[in-house]
Amino acid sequence: MKARYFIILLTVVFVIQTMLPSAASAAAPKVDAASAMLVDVTTGQVLFAKQEDSMLQPASITKLMTAFLTREAIEAGKLSWTQEITPSDAALALTRKPGLARIPLLNKPYTVKELYDAALIRSANEAAVTLGEAVSGSEEAFVKEMNRRADELGMTQTTFANASGLDSESAGLPGDNLTSAKDLMKLAIAYLTTYPEVLDVTKRAYVDVDGVRFDATNRMLANRDLAYPGMVGFKTGTTNEAGYCFIGVSTRDGRTVLSVVLGATSDEGRYAATKALHDYAYADFVMTPILRTGETISKTATVSQGEEEQVAVRTTNDFEVLVEKGKPVPEPKYELLDLEAPIQVDTQAGMVTIDSSEHVRYLEGEAPPKMTLVTAESVDTASFLTRITRAFLDFLNQIRLALGKISLVEQVEML
Repeated sequence: MKARYFIILLTVVFVIQTMLPSAASAAAPKVDAASAMLVDVTTGQVLFAKQEDSMLQPASITKLMTAFLTREAIEAGKLSWTQEITPSDAALALTRKPGLARIPLLNKPYTVKELYDAALIRSANEAAVTLGEAVSGSEEAFVKEMNRRADELGMTQTTFANASGLDSESAGLPGDNLTSAKDLMKLAIAYLTTYPEVLDVTKRAYVDVDGVRFDATNRMLANRDLAYPGMVGFKTGTTNEAGYCFIGVSTRDGRTVLSVVLGATSDEGRYAATKALHDYAYADFVMTPILRTGETISKTATVSQGEEEQVAVRTTNDFEVLVEKGKPVPEPKYELLDLEAPIQVDTQAGMVTIDSSEHVRYLEGEAPPKMTLVTAESVDTASFLTRITRAFLDFLNQIRLALGKISLVEQVEML
């Protein structure tokens, strides 16, 4: 009887275990927002996506493009950080509209740097409009530049209507800004990779303007109430139509993680979604070695005119890819060259890469990682006799192949 009960108990335990999720398998985070996307900037891998192609209003995340174009204008010599600009009547009018004055600018000159910092840290609408006017002469002309640059970045689901991200009624210009999480990811990565020093601005918890200190709109920065380890920016956005939006970037353990959350239903909700995404990236994805430095791969490269017709191939560096816990490690794809003797050790012999798959996806426009492969040994040129012998054997093989393609009757007639 005891044995019988023991067997029943084991059966029950087995059934319960099969019904429970595997501890090794990661669970995707719950993101309560209309759209979201998560990318590891270090590798270009997409780790999570939810309705990433949906065209939505980004609210003040629009200011990322405004600041990006300002930074490009400075690089091109059209503006300088110390150049002083007095806000126009149109920009100053925003300070008099209830709820729109993030920083109430005065009718006095401000440096481009002051306006740039205010737009990114405090999301100042007045500063964004003033920067747009400084770059292009008017906000209308600047909007055309915004859309032109979006096209260049491959932001095919984006249309800009103003420099601030306000709705059309508040901005005083027709149309609304529309974009997608995927397009905003392209913009953010372009900004971070071209001008990484922008993080020195967006990681600041406050900005001082006219002797007054204004807190950053990002509550996940260090020393803020929702501080997240490693958070260094990037941009918030909120309007009644857009909901609560946030692009967040954090760095930890040599990795940089970037998230986009659009259309959350509350201020706390956008930060909760961002935290869940970044926790998921750091806790559930592991940089996994596919090949080690100096490892001889399973395939050989073909060598013509050599004493040996094949040569061993090895790696030059570690070859790694981010893999979600519990998911299969992807197989490397080899692209080997046809080599000709003589060959020295460490002659380039091809490349190894990882194709996109169900478990490994790369952001559109981001190339999968590649690594150079080299020969692991040298191969001398074969002697004249060896080459003649091989040529004769190849000739015989071609005849055999040709004969194999015709009928027996045709072979007899040929004889």
